[in-house]
Amino acid sequence: MILLTHSQSGPLGWVLGDSKPNLVRFIVALEPSGPPFINVIFPPIVPARPFGITETPVAYDPPLSSADNLKTIVASNSSLFTCFLQASPARKLVNLMKIPILVVTSEASYHAIYDDCTVDYLRQAAVSVEHVKLEEVGIHGNGHMMFMEKNNIEIAELIQKRIVKMGVN
Repeated sequence: MILLTHSQSGPLGWVLGDSKPNLVRFIVALEPSGPPFINVIFPPIVPARPFGITETPVAYDPPLSSADNLKTIVASNSSLFTCFLQASPARKLVNLMKIPILVVTSEASYHAIYDDCTVDYLRQAAVSVEHVKLEEVGIHGNGHMMFMEKNNIEIAELIQKRIVKMGVN
């Protein structure tokens, strides 16, 4: 199957892919919840997703006995948010490593400031992820609900081409 997630359903894609990596052929994550380990933008600005990208356990290598074993570092800090990555050596997301992932971010969304951090986290965990920022491929003006906007067919065609490019049919 190909999973398509958006926003708060993003972690469900990671959990489903982690639990059934042989059945999930591709994950398309439209602005998935993030960034890792903390809520930002909307209060409360508090720790979240203790397993990095999820609230629930996902498989890491070396394995975790609890989320407390996942050590973090501050990768960047601004007035808008703090990007946390894993401390070295980074653990691998062993099941998600088997699944190609496409993260899509729109130009005018609040996700535009932090989706890079989520993508960096996935890459640090050895996950194969492509990040498409719509404005960088000539698709402008979209917000967080990109699939409901006038150019949604253009976005859908872009996603379809990326899935085919990865050899998924």
